[in-house]
Amino acid sequence: MRILRGIGAFIWRFMVIFSFIINIVLVVVVIGLAVLIFDIKNNIVTPLVAGLHSSFVGLDEATIDWTIPVRDTIPVAFDLPLDQNTVVILTENVPLTVFASISAPPLELSSATVSLTLPAGTRLPVALDLMVPVSTEIDVSLDVRAIIPLNQTQLHDPFENLRLVFEPITRGLYNLPNDYNAAGQLVADILNGTPAPNFLAENAYSRDPWIGFSRSAGVNYDLQGVPIPPENVPRMTGIIPQGGIPALDEQIRADVYAAGGPDTVNAAAQAVLPTTIAPLPFTYNDGMVPGDLGILPTPANP
Repeated sequence: MRILRGIGAFIWRFMVIFSFIINIVLVVVVIGLAVLIFDIKNNIVTPLVAGLHSSFVGLDEATIDWTIPVRDTIPVAFDLPLDQNTVVILTENVPLTVFASISAPPLELSSATVSLTLPAGTRLPVALDLMVPVSTEIDVSLDVRAIIPLNQTQLHDPFENLRLVFEPITRGLYNLPNDYNAAGQLVADILNGTPAPNFLAENAYSRDPWIGFSRSAGVNYDLQGVPIPPENVPRMTGIIPQGGIPALDEQIRADVYAAGGPDTVNAAAQAVLPTTIAPLPFTYNDGMVPGDLGILPTPANP
């Protein structure tokens, strides 16, 4: 029995000490989270969630602009009906022997044989009414430009659904306080009777989640030695991807952060876009209107 009591006492002491250590660890973690809560929100959670959300928006706004080189030989076989009046030209002298009746009083001739020759170059009006069989091969050499706005295809639905999944979270993150001062002011306002703000209200981010593309829609590859049409060459915009967690992103793109970070670089690029990016015309039909960046064409007649 003493052995059992000793084992029980040891287990009890161990559990007390273990529970005490766990509580201390949890308190330290809670204090750490309380101290770093806004750093975690601003530098980790918000960039990750907003990065996913804005990427889905960008996918929906993207346009596939590609030129497809078509090189082929097509067999053609059909009957071509000809029914028209035309003029033929003799390529050589054509002898004719005809029967004629000649009346030149006092001379009368009937069924007289007359020999004539139509000289080369004589133009003869004729009426054609015949079927001409045609059997040949036609060489096809076309560069077919395809412009596909993804938001006008069935891909719009999954992109829109993914955007809606993250939309409430991103709105809430951007509407929540970013530091202790703002949080304290919010709590004070609520305690003073001010209604709590709508954390799902629109904000600057939700109104324009996707800042833009680094290049306009277009192609830039060799069409089997054929020069690329000027309207198909993409325009570089100077905009760069936003990236994820800044502290980690800086380790990969140190040059971007040396220039001030993605926000600074993109703001500078957007400031000069109207002067550096010429309108990109759409040439495949009249159903599309040009856009400043050739990124998001819209139907001229929806």
